[in-house]
Amino acid sequence: MTTNQLISIRDFCVYSHVETTFITHLEERGLIQTTIIEQTSYVSYAQLPRLEKYVRLHQDLAIHPDDLDVVNDLTERMEDLQQELTSLRNRLLFYESR
Repeated sequence: MTTNQLISIRDFCVYSHVETTFITHLEERGLIQTTIIEQTSYVSYAQLPRLEKYVRLHQDLAIHPDDLDVVNDLTERMEDLQQELTSLRNRLLFYESR
């Protein structure tokens, strides 16, 4: 992966007003992946939306980094259930319209 597709952790932390230890916590929990090139840690642009979500949860709702994996799991489960509900509603509408 080239550095064109990466942002340094240091730059992201300065921009987002978070400590680098926050990113380290997320990586240790398996929530993000970092890449080290020439002794500099980077995160891919593809992970930025997820990383920004974690920063917002941490800053806006004061969720501790240790708890972000639980919040992430619950959010994903809720999204899956919403998709399943939509699918079941569509099937019900199909059978009711016959």
